[in-house]
Amino acid sequence: MVFETPPPLADQMDAGPVIGPINLMPSALMVEHLCAAGFDFVWVDMEHGPHTIEDLASAIPICLGRGVTPIVRVPGVHDWATKWVLDQGVRGVVFPFVNSVEEAREAISACTYPPAGHRGYFPNVAATRWGTSVDDYYRRADDEVAVILQIETDTAVQSIEQIAELDGWDVLFVGPMDLSSSYGKLGRPDDPEVSDAIDRVRDAALEAGGHAGILGVTPEEVLRRVNEGFHFIAAKPDVMIVEEAVSGYRDQLAEVLARTDE
Repeated sequence: MVFETPPPLADQMDAGPVIGPINLMPSALMVEHLCAAGFDFVWVDMEHGPHTIEDLASAIPICLGRGVTPIVRVPGVHDWATKWVLDQGVRGVVFPFVNSVEEAREAISACTYPPAGHRGYFPNVAATRWGTSVDDYYRRADDEVAVILQIETDTAVQSIEQIAELDGWDVLFVGPMDLSSSYGKLGRPDDPEVSDAIDRVRDAALEAGGHAGILGVTPEEVLRRVNEGFHFIAAKPDVMIVEEAVSGYRDQLAEVLARTDE
């Protein structure tokens, strides 16, 4: 099977906002449904989700087969985790809790082959999943794999302009819940202090010629963030979608069954 490799995420964002759900449920069937829904990307979460490398290895071909960009969030800025997922053929890597210029530089380097970085060489599986040769993958990977740095603490915000000056990242992504928590205001991203920090990250990303990203759970929230200049939107996690659907169906059942008592 030859997969339809999606355009680089950076090119997609240059053309307009990209939106995709966070996949926390390790299920190939769930990934198929998310892809079939028409999202731009699927974010496989290996930080908070219970995914194994086998789960990821199943998810990537499903995404690529439907022309959807597979992205993975690794547990942290760790060489072993980055190498592990890149060699499975992902098209973007999200690094959580990037708090310093040094950590940002390490994340970028881990996604880049020498001499610019220190990514280890064994691209055979990734090349197959991209539908290309090993040599072609090696030439393309540095430019096409999106490096997404997650900014979610006040410490990171204080260094954001210096982080943005680095070459090699594609998105500075705000984690609004953890960011608000770092200010002692968990769950209050619209608090003026937190909101100002979010704006500072967005402005630094755009001024550096990159893109800004953020979580947007509701459609209204997504629209608001797009209008604010964010071109990478992580939408509602699948567990929340399922919880709402199941609860809604249960409530509908209860309403209909209650009529039998009337």
